[in-house]
Amino acid sequence: MEPAKGTSRRSEFYETRTISRDVVVPEYPELGLIAFDSPNDPEPSVRVEGGRVVEIDGRSEAEFDLIDAFLAAHGINPAVAEEAMALADLAFAQMLCGHDVPRTEILRLVEGMTPAKVARILSLLSPLELMQAMAKMRARRTPSIQAHVTNRIDHPLLIAADAASAVALGFRELETTVPVLRDAPLVALALLIGSQVPAPGALTQCSIEEKTELELGMRGLTTYAETVSVYGTEQVFLDGDDTPWSKALLA
Repeated sequence: MEPAKGTSRRSEFYETRTISRDVVVPEYPELGLIAFDSPNDPEPSVRVEGGRVVEIDGRSEAEFDLIDAFLAAHGINPAVAEEAMALADLAFAQMLCGHDVPRTEILRLVEGMTPAKVARILSLLSPLELMQAMAKMRARRTPSIQAHVTNRIDHPLLIAADAASAVALGFRELETTVPVLRDAPLVALALLIGSQVPAPGALTQCSIEEKTELELGMRGLTTYAETVSVYGTEQVFLDGDDTPWSKALLA
């Protein structure tokens, strides 16, 4: 049987595979399954009094949770907040992709924006425009990419050799992980040693349980910890040992 018009036998074959039917999830705002433009998103707003941020996206200082308090103290620049928030969403989206607007000006303005403002701006960009903005804003002087270096038996010599090979091939950031938590320090050390042989300065990290991952970073067995991230809700901090302040300190 001939394939349908506009398709190929190859594309038709892949469409019948189970995995091809599992990747599209319809948006479901009621459950929070929506990336942008949720009807539940707050309206962007900021209020500055006496050089302090006292309102973020409709929530007053008295209502701040842990993340709001951190953003008000360290994440939003009061000196530029009102200017940045007054800027039209479309105008800033165009600045992100425009070749005539330097990265430094984007950084200056975004320091004054709230989460709702940033989310609304990014929702205006297509995937291609998002990639343009990322290429413009990425902090690395030389673009790089991450390699994953692991083996089934956590053999440190093999980890070190594979790490050296990866850096020699051009990777400048390496990640490892372990099936057995107590192996993590030795594997992390092997990754670090191997990675520095071809080109000193490669970044390494070991993706494991947060407490141990933080300890490895503090002890210098890794160059950074992947746990430096804020997942968007206060609840994620209640059953762990992290806060936005500890993450900022580690960074």
